[in-house]
Amino acid sequence: MSFNKLLMSYDFISTGKSILRKEINCLKKLNKCIDINFHNACQLILYCTGKVITMGVGKSGHIAKKIAATFSSTGTPSFFIHPNDAGHGDLGMISSNDIIVILSNSGESRELLVLIPTLKYLKVNIISITRNTGSTIGKISKVNIYTNITQEVCIFGLAPTTSTAAMLIIGDTLAITLSKVKKFTLNKFILSHPEGTIKNTNLIKVSDVMRNIKDLPIIYSNISLYEVMKKINNYLGIVIICNKDNNVIGIITNKDIKNFLFKNINLKQISVSLVMKTNLISIGPNQPLINAINLIKLNRIKNLIVIDNYKLIGIINIYDIFT
Repeated sequence: MSFNKLLMSYDFISTGKSILRKEINCLKKLNKCIDINFHNACQLILYCTGKVITMGVGKSGHIAKKIAATFSSTGTPSFFIHPNDAGHGDLGMISSNDIIVILSNSGESRELLVLIPTLKYLKVNIISITRNTGSTIGKISKVNIYTNITQEVCIFGLAPTTSTAAMLIIGDTLAITLSKVKKFTLNKFILSHPEGTIKNTNLIKVSDVMRNIKDLPIIYSNISLYEVMKKINNYLGIVIICNKDNNVIGIITNKDIKNFLFKNINLKQISVSLVMKTNLISIGPNQPLINAINLIKLNRIKNLIVIDNYKLIGIINIYDIFT
């Protein structure tokens, strides 16, 4: 049978499923990794006052880059340093209040071992993820999480496959565990993902991002423009006028006040009812955030009132979304 005919008859699906089963069976061992060492690693990172710096060589290096990215996007500032670059000056990026997370399946990578004396001198805490605790890197680490992965699904049992998948899973588990402990909010996640998340999903609602009513500059009486000047929130640049039932009847912005400052008028004699805007643009709390963004852009406004059943419940400010 020719090679081409063999390829046409080859059962790629069965082979793929067989390899996947082997990998899943190996990765089931990772449940044992979530132990006191995992606990200690989480505590070290949680109380870290600097950055979390990941390191690795080869395939482990690629995984270390991804873990740093996951940490950063879920509330734990992190970046990757290649060990070769570290040995040629990038060690200067590391300070004693940082934490180093080293990924090395063998725990004996030469490029990492040559950095250990300097890291010890800097008194940097090291967390390592290795195949076993008996390795050199595992022994010098403050905390060692060992994967106990001894078999790769590579046909030769050599190419990093299952071991790197294990490192990735442990790194993700660390990052997401910490984000839960830190009470990392959806709003913070959105702010660090201004392109992909906001533009491509309807899952994020107005209520997830808006400022709640307790944080808003609200006036409930028909006071003078002079009193408004003392109450206006300069960051938001707005004051909201409501009736006793919390229904919005108007808003006054910094710009509205400035228009009167240049006139020879006693501001104490000007009522807010003469100045406030009543043609308000608003949105409901359950609307997708993308709808709010479109309204802000279309009407060229900085603040969007959030109303539920005709009552004020919050506001979305342009800087809460785009900064």
